[in-house]
Amino acid sequence: MRQFWQQLQTRTRDWAARTYGTLPDVALTGRRVVNGTDAQHMLEHEVAFYFAVENSPGLAGIAIDTAGAVRNAAVRMNQDVASITDASPLFLKLLAEQAGTDLWGEIAAGLMKAGKGAAPFTDPVGAAGRFDAASRYLQIEFQLRIDGENSHVWFFCPFDFMQQFARNSLRAAADQKAQARHHSQKTLSDSVRASTMTLDAVLERLSLTIGECAKLEIGTVLPLSGAVAGKLSLTAETINGSVDIGSGELGVWKRQRALKLSTPVSVSFVQEIAES
Repeated sequence: MRQFWQQLQTRTRDWAARTYGTLPDVALTGRRVVNGTDAQHMLEHEVAFYFAVENSPGLAGIAIDTAGAVRNAAVRMNQDVASITDASPLFLKLLAEQAGTDLWGEIAAGLMKAGKGAAPFTDPVGAAGRFDAASRYLQIEFQLRIDGENSHVWFFCPFDFMQQFARNSLRAAADQKAQARHHSQKTLSDSVRASTMTLDAVLERLSLTIGECAKLEIGTVLPLSGAVAGKLSLTAETINGSVDIGSGELGVWKRQRALKLSTPVSVSFVQEIAES
């Protein structure tokens, strides 16, 4: 799931840059499984939003700490951070609703593909798992470093959903690799089959020394003592040199000289082409 965690961190950073007006340093600082009661208790002490299970089965809740909510309010109101530090929690949450909507869109709808429409705000009972003691959630924490100060963002995902999401993601990755491998093999096969190959009909072969070859000139006669007009070798040029792949005899086809095969093409040669 490395790709998922990297994308989750990247999307959180991009959201923070738009929300706070500056690009922060982002670090994944916590992943642990908690029950619904503990999760809700933690959310109650932060600026939190819950999402309806019908539209957001994969992301039940998010939380922004006070430092982040204050910075968001300062940006929204075009004020200094120091002038908003005494703002009430309700005021900070109201100003953070757009940030919560945007973050839900980045993660639930954008990354998990498990969100529909606008951010479906609800209370804990309306979220996936209802945040009761019997429910389990994966609590994910990111630390944002902005202007020398830290703030935190938390995601609460139903644990069963995340397990299934992981299985589906791994299966999809395996299928994608298999398809890519098949596509690569087919592309190579098509390329090989579309390539040309030189075939020669050879009457006889001679072995000469380099010195004898150096003496060759116009008019030189080379006797072909082993040549038989009715027996020619069919050869193919390969990366390993010329290879005999069959034999035949000289003939005529539509008034043109032709080679009529008298033996089948070498099985090993055909298999090598087929496996390509």
